[in-house]
Amino acid sequence: MARTKGKRQRERARRQRRDERRAERRASSGTGPSLGAAQKAGARSAADPICGVASPTIDPSLCWYIAKTTPRMGVRALEALQAVDVVTYQPRASEVVVRRGRRVVRRTPMLIRTVFIGVKDAPHLAVAKDRPGVAEIVCYPVEDKSLEGNISGPVLKPALLDAEGLQRFVDRIAKGEIVAPMGISIGQQVLVIDGPFASFPAVVEDILPNDRVKVCISIFGRASPVDLDIAQVQVV
Repeated sequence: MARTKGKRQRERARRQRRDERRAERRASSGTGPSLGAAQKAGARSAADPICGVASPTIDPSLCWYIAKTTPRMGVRALEALQAVDVVTYQPRASEVVVRRGRRVVRRTPMLIRTVFIGVKDAPHLAVAKDRPGVAEIVCYPVEDKSLEGNISGPVLKPALLDAEGLQRFVDRIAKGEIVAPMGISIGQQVLVIDGPFASFPAVVEDILPNDRVKVCISIFGRASPVDLDIAQVQVV
């Protein structure tokens, strides 16, 4: 009896692993509900993920604010905000790290526990403020003039951002810190460590979107430009 029960448990575990692998393959191939949900959530996000993409467009018809998230709740806060049609923008940077002996690209937020949010109006902002993982909306003090004859004093008002100024900030970030991976810059000497040009020295000529770099490799005394993933090169 115990042997039959253990066999059934192993069968259930195998079916569960098989279903998980199928879901991953559907997501990577662009089919299945998981990818559709991700694309739908991405449509509500100004640029998420940010790194390696063109400069996102800040919708001037929305009211933009800065939200602070609670510790270790950044991902949940983004999901909760996007679930109520709040547009989010969180700048991120790229860096190459080694995981289990392989060089991979890791994306980390540039601003700790900070996300730019776009809402339709004041009630929409109130909904965003109450989302799980959202600690507060960045405010500034103003003089309270709401009631005549009231004792004057400062009150906190959500800081409304200028859409054009935020767009300039986003453009500057997209051209510089976010697209350019940490530790790699134009003109730097690198060594190709993976692919057909492994062990060849090279010079970085340009930083490309999607975590790629354009390098110049000397092959038989002739300089040849090649596009590589940043995980394929190592700073020397």
